[in-house]
Amino acid sequence: MAEEIIKIANCSGYYGDKLSAAKEMVEGGPIDVLTGDYLAELTMAILYSQKLQRGEDKGYVGTFLKQLKEVAKMCKDQNIKIISNAGGLNPKSMAKEVDIILAELAVDAT
Repeated sequence: MAEEIIKIANCSGYYGDKLSAAKEMVEGGPIDVLTGDYLAELTMAILYSQKLQRGEDKGYVGTFLKQLKEVAKMCKDQNIKIISNAGGLNPKSMAKEVDIILAELAVDAT
């Protein structure tokens, strides 16, 4: 039985982690999956404060959207899956923002 190897690269461990990491992981490949794990305890506190101060439509990690803009097309072209919990306290609003970015870049999410 042959083993399938899946190469996973992580571009974040918390809100405020290295912004260029997503692009570096994709360009440094080859990888199969790009992940972003943003839900450190401090991040959750920041997201809660953001949601209280800026409104109910906030509470997600905005820097992920900047990273996504940089790598979405490359990931689609290289068949790299993107997995992230950057939606934080508001995954629905994050999903809407992701859809807008993908539409602007003409990148199909499937």
